[in-house]
Amino acid sequence: MAEAMEQATATALVATLAASPEEATQDCAICFQPMEESCELQKLSCGHRFHHACISEWLIRKSSCPLCKQESPGAEPEKEPFHIDMGHQEMASFVNELEDIFKAIHAGIREDYAVALPAITYNLCVSLGYEDEDELEEALGGPLVQFLDALPHFEVRQPQDNAEEKDTEIRVLMRPLPSEDDLRPGMGQSLTFTVSEREDLWRVVLLGPRAQVEIPEIEFVFQGRGSRCVDTVYNMIASAVFNLGDHVQKNRRMGGAVSEEELAKICEKIEQLNILLDLEQPFTFRVQDKQGLSEFKPANGVVVLPVSDDAPPLGENYD
Repeated sequence: MAEAMEQATATALVATLAASPEEATQDCAICFQPMEESCELQKLSCGHRFHHACISEWLIRKSSCPLCKQESPGAEPEKEPFHIDMGHQEMASFVNELEDIFKAIHAGIREDYAVALPAITYNLCVSLGYEDEDELEEALGGPLVQFLDALPHFEVRQPQDNAEEKDTEIRVLMRPLPSEDDLRPGMGQSLTFTVSEREDLWRVVLLGPRAQVEIPEIEFVFQGRGSRCVDTVYNMIASAVFNLGDHVQKNRRMGGAVSEEELAKICEKIEQLNILLDLEQPFTFRVQDKQGLSEFKPANGVVVLPVSDDAPPLGENYD
């Protein structure tokens, strides 16, 4: 019985945290003593906070919040991961503007300079015409810090207490933009990811300027774009479908040089790509990057192997 009560208490408590300056002026609703900044608090899924010791003892005896009386206030529902959608106009504008901001910082200060999040927010609002942070994040579809954390070429650094100075702000840095001519010998990599669930289609991929992408099940290859590219697996495939379809329509409408036989093969490939997006069965999404600049984020489930500088291009034996 005691063990069951302890388990119920553990599931009811959501997070252990310190009191904020605002909460430090409030009293705990159980013991009526101040929730000082040095106190350890516990937050329930209903959002109410109490002294850790007070609410732990309370939940052994009762299964409801002392304030709102919510029964069995268990853990908060898990938040869905932030989805990057570069097909969304605002998101594409955000990434382009972020990269421009950091290029200026790299040129004017240094490449490893981490910028405070409020400064990034302010610059984005000014550049993109948003009134404030709330309007910016509404257009983005979530908190800016989550968006930045989902991008492979950005690093979000949480506040840390250092012996020399106390930095209380979240800071962000961007890895320098590589050039297509930066060959980086000996750094080549092959990254293989199996797309088996709907969520996998929204895995974010950073492609280096010279990277190729292969889907071996349908013998299809995306060629390098000559510049760094960030997008999801889904959008990369959807973009290929659109571009191939546009190519077919233009050739048929304007009498291009591509034969009807070749156009039929392209249409077959479009159909195969669309089937992949329906995820009727798992498929392989493989990136070969001789510069070693590509990556998936998150990287779990990705098999990374070295690639020699003289390795043949992907799809060399495809029709």
